[in-house]
Amino acid sequence: MSAICGILGASPEAAATGTIESMLESMKHRGPDATHVWMNGGRSAAIGYADLHAFAADGDVNAAFADTDDIVVAIDGTVTNRADLLGGDGTRDGEAHLHDDARAALTAHRRHGDACPAAMDGPFTMALYDRARATLLLTRDKLGERSMYYYVDPGSRVLVFASEIKAILEHPAVSAELDRHSLSIYLSFGYIPGERTLFTNIRKLLPGESLSFSAGRKPEITRYWHLPRISDGLDDEAACVKRMGELFNQALERYVNGADRVGVFLSGGVDSSIIVAGLREIGVKRIGTFTVGFNADPSATKEEDLGYARMVARRFDTEHHEVILGPEHDPRSGLLAVIRQLDDLIMTPNTYSKHVLACAARDAGFNSILTGSAAAGACGVHRKFLNPKKRAKLLRKTEACATDEERFYELRGRLFDLDTQAAILTQAPTITTQDILDVLGAYIRYVDSDDFFRLFLFSNLAVTSAEKTLRVLENVGAMSGVDIRSPYLDRELVEFSTRLPSSFDGGKSYATLKTHMKKAYETTIPREVLDRKVIGYPSYYWNNGELDEYQHRVFGRDHIERTGLFDHATVNKLIEDEKSEEKKSAGKYAWALTQFSLWYEERFGPEPRLAKAV
Repeated sequence: MSAICGILGASPEAAATGTIESMLESMKHRGPDATHVWMNGGRSAAIGYADLHAFAADGDVNAAFADTDDIVVAIDGTVTNRADLLGGDGTRDGEAHLHDDARAALTAHRRHGDACPAAMDGPFTMALYDRARATLLLTRDKLGERSMYYYVDPGSRVLVFASEIKAILEHPAVSAELDRHSLSIYLSFGYIPGERTLFTNIRKLLPGESLSFSAGRKPEITRYWHLPRISDGLDDEAACVKRMGELFNQALERYVNGADRVGVFLSGGVDSSIIVAGLREIGVKRIGTFTVGFNADPSATKEEDLGYARMVARRFDTEHHEVILGPEHDPRSGLLAVIRQLDDLIMTPNTYSKHVLACAARDAGFNSILTGSAAAGACGVHRKFLNPKKRAKLLRKTEACATDEERFYELRGRLFDLDTQAAILTQAPTITTQDILDVLGAYIRYVDSDDFFRLFLFSNLAVTSAEKTLRVLENVGAMSGVDIRSPYLDRELVEFSTRLPSSFDGGKSYATLKTHMKKAYETTIPREVLDRKVIGYPSYYWNNGELDEYQHRVFGRDHIERTGLFDHATVNKLIEDEKSEEKKSAGKYAWALTQFSLWYEERFGPEPRLAKAV
């Protein structure tokens, strides 16, 4: 985990020292251990870097930042195939002391130019300035494990970029204005896939994209990687299971990067339990496990995760820690801190549970964390697809759909449809159904499969895992100064899973990375964990009065009319009607609107500012 920011402009004023320092200061939570600033006043360029020492072997404290005669480079995250890149000639005299990730990036660019991101793997973003060409290259990794945001002024005179939007807003050329188009996307999905953000003219790179910019020229965005065609390239299930276990352990070694103290967010489910088992297999000395338990209703048992997690912790002799969110737990200040951190909103309240886990890990002395949270999105089987009869029913449901985007949208969950948005907003939505399909198409068109269900799963890898699950992990990790990585997103492992057939047994069971990782570890993981039913996030939405204080204020007539975004009567009726619902998702509408209202208040409103992240 680290912070990257920078400026490239056509005038010396574009990259003032005070500006780049303010940008770094706004992201100091991401990189508390060291800072670096490079400036070239004559070319009006600056790159700032703040480092967190995590996932590093003892004694390795160099930051992934380099200022050489020809290139300046900064990396957030890690380049997992750096050993391969450094295997040949590429390091010049005087560069041997640099961080291996920085040297790998230098080598890749000297060999491949601006096509270098295609040669680099791992969870990283990169800013690279080519001195000779006065050109900036920004990169987001292939599977979207890290974020890169940017702003370009209308005349393409200045580009401002950063790991977080709050840093971009520190630049005097950038104003904070709500993008109503993006507001409708948030209300549709509960987060914002696609290139847009909630701020006008601030964009993000998509997974597998790079941006090249020279002052005075429009940015050039390139899609440098996408998944190979999804094909039935494997027919030996036993060999497949064996190979998958080998690839996963190799992925763990790359992601751990020699660290001898690693934490795991352990839910007691299969995905996180496999990580713990794998860490033991590759010889990590100290493994810390962190589990959150819910007990909002003392008369009910809502601590299943705790029991299974304890079982795994005992089996693999970890340093186990539990965080209990019981009736006495007050989430308000923590929730406000999370909302403040989320520049681009994500509705799911499990952001809060990940936040308390990250705090617990930090307090226990672990700042290098692995998680299985993205495993389901990394081509995990959708429960609706397990049964052949259900798959047939879902196909019938999408018969009238003309495109894969329409089929995907028909089957995925959604928040507010456009008719509901028209009712709750004071101005009609600025988007159409086609706009929503275009957002999905930015991901789906790069997935090639004749089997729609496999296309759905692999599209979900980018749409949901990259833009929702991984953003949650990145943000809560940044808040607490911990680096959270998901080894299930290892590029070689994911690409191997694209060769799985839809089934090895004629359709009776669905084959995915998730189902076959379970088989790879079936003799290692406790049988009770392998056989447990998925129960999901208990008490999924904050709907038991915890937010009454804030909701009474932000949904009051005066407050709503002052912001001018929502219709008071319609919003309050929707929230009141939702209180009588008993389904698991009850409270999601109230939570989505509460979160947005508090977010908006922090950034645009006259009300008191929210608590700062801790």
